[in-house]
Amino acid sequence: MISNRSAKISVSSSLETINRNSELVKEHLLRQMRESLAVGKRLIGEEITGLIIVLKPIVLSLYSNLVQKDLEKGTIKTINQLLNLSKKMIVDGVEMYNSEFYRRLNAYFPTYLKTDQTGRLCKRNHKNFKRLEDNLRVTLESQICSIIPLLKIESKEIKNYYQMCRSAFETVEECKYGLKKQTDAMFKAQQIIKEDLSILDIPTARPIIFRILRKGFDIQVGNFNKAIERIYAADMV
Repeated sequence: MISNRSAKISVSSSLETINRNSELVKEHLLRQMRESLAVGKRLIGEEITGLIIVLKPIVLSLYSNLVQKDLEKGTIKTINQLLNLSKKMIVDGVEMYNSEFYRRLNAYFPTYLKTDQTGRLCKRNHKNFKRLEDNLRVTLESQICSIIPLLKIESKEIKNYYQMCRSAFETVEECKYGLKKQTDAMFKAQQIIKEDLSILDIPTARPIIFRILRKGFDIQVGNFNKAIERIYAADMV
C-alpha cells in the first residue's frame, strides 16, 4: 500500500529548489538513457553474429541510424518536456489525480506522442495504433506521477538523486511501485506490437529489431530494480 506521503509535501517549494531537483532527475534519466543505448549496442552485435554476411551491414545500419539515433533524440526531448510539465504543475499548485491534472496531461499528450519512442516507431494508420495510443496515456501518467514527488522535495541538503528518492519515497516498495506502473505499461505496449509487427514503421528486419528492443527492456528493468534496492540498502552520498 502506497503511503502517498510524497503527495502531501507542500507546494510552497521554492523555484530554486524545484529547479535543483529537476536537474538531478534529468541527470539520472539521461544516465539511464545512455545505459540503455549501450545495452542496445551490445545486443545488436550479438544478434547480427548469426546473420548471413550480406544482411549484417543492412541490419546494423538500420538499427544504428533509424532506431538508436531516433531513440536518443526523442528521449532527450521527452525528458525535458516531462520535467517542464511537472514543474509547472507544482508551481501552479496542481494536485496529482485531480481534474486539472488530467486536463494538462491530455493537452500535452499529442506532443508526447510525437517524441515518445513507441509512438515514433509505429505507424499511426495501423489497426492496433489506437490501443497503443491509449496505453501510452497510462505510461505518461505514471511517468509524471513518479517525477512530481521527487521535484517537490524541499530539503536543501539533497545532493544527489539517491538522497532524493529516499526523501520522496519512504520504502523500497514505495519507490518500486512507481517504476512498476511505468514498466507494466511499457510491457503492454510491447505485447500490442508483438501481435502484429507490421505496426513498426521500419522497412525490414522487424523481428530482429523488436527482439533487441524487448531484450534491452528486460535487462534494463532488472537493472533499475537492483539500483533501487541499492539506494535503500545503504546510505548513498
